[in-house]
Amino acid sequence: MKVTIADIARKAGVSKMTVSRVINKTGSVAIETKENIERIIREMDYHPDHIARSLSSKSTRTIGIVIPKKEKIFMDNYIAHVLSGVSEVLKNEDYRIMLFPVDVTNEFEVSGIAQGNMVDGLIILKISKNDNYMQKLSDGKLPTIRINNRDDGEQVSFIDSENIKGARLAMEYLYQKGHRKIGFICGRLDETNGEDRFTGYRESLTNLGLEYNENWVIQGDFDKELAYRNIEKLLALKDKPTAIFSSDDYMALGAIEKIQEMGYKVPDDFAVVGFDDIDVASLLKPALTTVQQPMHDLGAEAAQILLDIIRGKTEAPVKKFLDVKLIIRETT
Repeated sequence: MKVTIADIARKAGVSKMTVSRVINKTGSVAIETKENIERIIREMDYHPDHIARSLSSKSTRTIGIVIPKKEKIFMDNYIAHVLSGVSEVLKNEDYRIMLFPVDVTNEFEVSGIAQGNMVDGLIILKISKNDNYMQKLSDGKLPTIRINNRDDGEQVSFIDSENIKGARLAMEYLYQKGHRKIGFICGRLDETNGEDRFTGYRESLTNLGLEYNENWVIQGDFDKELAYRNIEKLLALKDKPTAIFSSDDYMALGAIEKIQEMGYKVPDDFAVVGFDDIDVASLLKPALTTVQQPMHDLGAEAAQILLDIIRGKTEAPVKKFLDVKLIIRETT
C-alpha cells in the first residue's frame, strides 16, 4: 500500500500541514520536529506524488532549460558547469529539470514551450540577438531568466559575467608583461558575451595607448576548429602580434594547436590568454592563462532568482552581473 502524508503525520504525531511544510520546504517547523519527520519519511520509504501535487497546487515544480540545438549540449564544458549549478539549487528545492533543445528558427517549436503548461519557469542559455522567437520567450507571462545574455529590456531578467571587465584584466596583464601588439580571436558578435569581450578588447587598446589593427583580429565564433583555421592568417602576417587574447578557451586551444604545428612556441613566440577557465585549461601543457567566469554560480544564482520570482519573493526583472578573475598559468 502506498504511504501517504497522513501516514507520516500519524506516526510523527503532527498535522498533515506540518509534514507538507517539511516536504515542500515551506513555512517554519521546529528543528527537532523536522528531523523526526524526515527520519520517518526515510523509514517508511515515502515518495511524493508529483502529478497529484502539481494538480492540487497548479504548479509543475519543473523548470525548463532552453538551449538552441546548434549547441553541443553534452560536450560543452561551459554548459555542463552551468547546468550543474542549476541542478544543485533545483534539487534542493525539490524541483525537476526539463531540457528543451530547440530549433530557434521554428516559431511553433519555441512558442509551444511557453504555452504547454509543462513548466513553472524557463532558464534560457546561449541565446543570440538574432534568435527572434527565443527573444519573445522572455516577453511572455512565464517567468524567465537568461544566462550570459545581457539585455536592457524592461521585462527581461538575466544573469551574466563581467565580460568587459574580464577582457580588460586580460589586456592589462599582457601589457604589464611587455606586450604592445595584441591580437584578438573574436567570438560570436550576435551573442552579447562575445560582443562585450570584443568591446573590452577595443576599449583596453585605447586606454593603454595601443593601436587597433584589424589584421590582428580574427573570427572564431566560439568554435575551436574555426579558430584553428583562421589563426593561420594572423601567423602569416609580416607584422605579427606578440600576444593573443581569445574570447573563449576553446578558441584559444585551437589557436595554440596551430601555433605549435607551425613550429612556434607558447609563450616564447606568442603569449595566449583565454576566457572561461574550462576544466582542461589547467591540464594542458602549457597550462592556459585565462579569465575565469563563475560558470557554476551563474547556473545556481539563475535558478534561485527564477524560483524567487515564481514565489513572489523577488520582482522581475532582475539584472545581475557576477565578478570574474584572471587565472595566470603557463601560456603567458
